[in-house]
Amino acid sequence: IPPQKVTNTAVKNIEGGALITYSIPNEDDVLYVKANYKLDDGTPMEIKSSIYSNQLEIVGIGKSREIPVTLTVVDRSQNESAPITVVIHPLDAPIYSIIQTLLIQNDFGGIQLRWENPTKTPIVIDVFSPSDDNEMREVDRLYSESSIGKANVRGQEPVETIYSIVIRDRWGNRTDTISGTFLPIFETELDKSRFRRWNPPGIPYATQGGAWVIEGLWNNNIKSGGLANLSLEFTFDLGQIAKLSRFKINQRSEPNIIYDFVHAKRFELWGSVSPNVSADFSTWRYLGTFESIKPSGLPLGQVSNEDIQYAHTNGEEWNVPLEAPPVRYIRFVALETWGQGAVVQMMEMSIWGNPDEN
Repeated sequence: IPPQKVTNTAVKNIEGGALITYSIPNEDDVLYVKANYKLDDGTPMEIKSSIYSNQLEIVGIGKSREIPVTLTVVDRSQNESAPITVVIHPLDAPIYSIIQTLLIQNDFGGIQLRWENPTKTPIVIDVFSPSDDNEMREVDRLYSESSIGKANVRGQEPVETIYSIVIRDRWGNRTDTISGTFLPIFETELDKSRFRRWNPPGIPYATQGGAWVIEGLWNNNIKSGGLANLSLEFTFDLGQIAKLSRFKINQRSEPNIIYDFVHAKRFELWGSVSPNVSADFSTWRYLGTFESIKPSGLPLGQVSNEDIQYAHTNGEEWNVPLEAPPVRYIRFVALETWGQGAVVQMMEMSIWGNPDEN
């Protein structure tokens, strides 16, 4: 015996879909309610909701339009009720409002993208530029669910180039392409052979000694040496003035220490072009506040292979804000360590930017 139909349907249209509420027939063997509809490209979709919920969320719609949705009640014997049709009129999918917020600017080694995604919709951003034969080639593919998105396209030559960008979602909906001409800023890894131990008045040199000295911070070896600083801050000399673009820190590799112990969790970078500075922060220029993020999100004391690969093998990387001034002398200040220790340790620090060769 087929079950009765749903009743008292109501629709709330949302970006890319709709919420349909209804009353389920009062029958003991009702199993679920299903909705059938089609995406913009004609792909058939079926969404199911158990009897413990009185609503269905329709998803995957691209551009706003009227869409008929068929609702059917199914019982435990797979009998189906007579269908009823509800017409929804979704708003445009989130990708269309996201691309309206997209800002693109020149950056070191490429371009920088910023966007807003208040619904945290999973999106893909495809970036293209012309190849030597003027065919458009994909130079990067970015994935994000962040409400405030930011990403860099790296590895580009410092010549004026047309970049074209499309945003798409998991259901194949795509925005129109936006294009512009941008000039990537020259970037190179700073020469570590020029880095030097250096301390201004009021910030003493305080490392553990032995193999754990500040020179271990730039010995190009993530397996041995490294810095074990006996306070939460330290300074050093880059050996040249440079406008910094990004930097990378490699943590120790031991699973019981990585994302734990005295690795920096939140920290600041300060800089100066002159050695005439002191412990007084007013004598320094602020470069930014940065946070170490564990990819797995596991609790303290637990790490995944991805965490070890990211933080130790590859090194965790941060961008220096474009507005940061050129500097020569660096002041690293840990605000918090993963294990809440009052010292800070790391294996290697690499820095990129545009050095002044004069």
